[in-house]
Amino acid sequence: MNKRNFPEWAGDKAEYVEPTQVVRSYGYDVFANPVSEETMQYNYHTFGCVLAVEGEAAEKQEVYADEQVASADIKEQTLKFGAAKCGITLVDQKYVYKNHELPYKYAVLIAVPMEYDEMKHGATERHVKEVLKIYAEAGDVAAKLAEYIRAKGYSARLHSLRFEQMMLLPHAIAAGLGELGRHGSLINRELGCSFRLACVTTDLPLSVDSSVDEGIDDICTKCNVCTEHCPGGAISGEKQEMRGETRWIVDTELCAPYWGSYFSCGICLEVCPLNAKSKDGKYKKSFVERMKSIDATQRKTELQAGLQTPWQHVEKPEDKEEGWRNRVRGKGETAILRAGVPVEGLPEEIYNIRDLMGMPR
Repeated sequence: MNKRNFPEWAGDKAEYVEPTQVVRSYGYDVFANPVSEETMQYNYHTFGCVLAVEGEAAEKQEVYADEQVASADIKEQTLKFGAAKCGITLVDQKYVYKNHELPYKYAVLIAVPMEYDEMKHGATERHVKEVLKIYAEAGDVAAKLAEYIRAKGYSARLHSLRFEQMMLLPHAIAAGLGELGRHGSLINRELGCSFRLACVTTDLPLSVDSSVDEGIDDICTKCNVCTEHCPGGAISGEKQEMRGETRWIVDTELCAPYWGSYFSCGICLEVCPLNAKSKDGKYKKSFVERMKSIDATQRKTELQAGLQTPWQHVEKPEDKEEGWRNRVRGKGETAILRAGVPVEGLPEEIYNIRDLMGMPR
């Protein structure tokens, strides 16, 4: 497989490109697929927590006995708010997006699990509905945590779907929430790869966690299931170098037609064997039955036949100046959404945050 050519993510400083805009920049639009009102409500729910991205800290600071006590309190509250896992690390400016200022020292990573029995329906609306539902829940957890920290007298900033100013995956790995899988998603021994992330950055002094080695990288090196099932052939059989690090890479251009045409696809997560081992084997029977029901060759043929025609639902951009991918528009009814966010009708504060992120209105 040729090395992925996506300059926005390959430079010394990665640039923020919203996932649906990545796909639009290749001529495909996930929003061109009609979905139920329930699914769209989950999508809109992801915007609600954004009103808590910034906020005033209480004037009086609560003084913790030490950083370990502070971390224990933050983790306890995060789990109470609905997270399954919580890890803490230092903010790594290498993984803060280009042109973004993130002055906080600590990052609290939040993992909220998805139901595999919904995720196993890859390339269908049922899958993406679960994804959006859990992104909304993760954002809610982060909003509550940010407010909790501010009430203690410390500044905090929320990072959730479409409103993150930092790369969450590297920080989650550093915080011990899992290891990067061959399919480009995080894998945790307890949760498999069926979970989503949010984050709160803060100046509250905290004790940090360490990355973990649970043997997942070795499993991915030997396992080839996601590569075999990927309809676009986007998952490499070997690691590649990106920004000075050798890691698993997904070819964005090969993934885009399927991600855009089929509800953000998710087949690679559906077939990951680590899901069968998650939650003490809760989904093992369901996973085995699902895998037996799939004819990978037949599904690839069917999906290939139903791909969108490039630029059928997306306006082909004439200029490709810096940040152009985030400006690509959908056609027709999808033109009212830019990077998943309505171009008007939301509270002005949300649009102000988008301005901060360099996202066009």
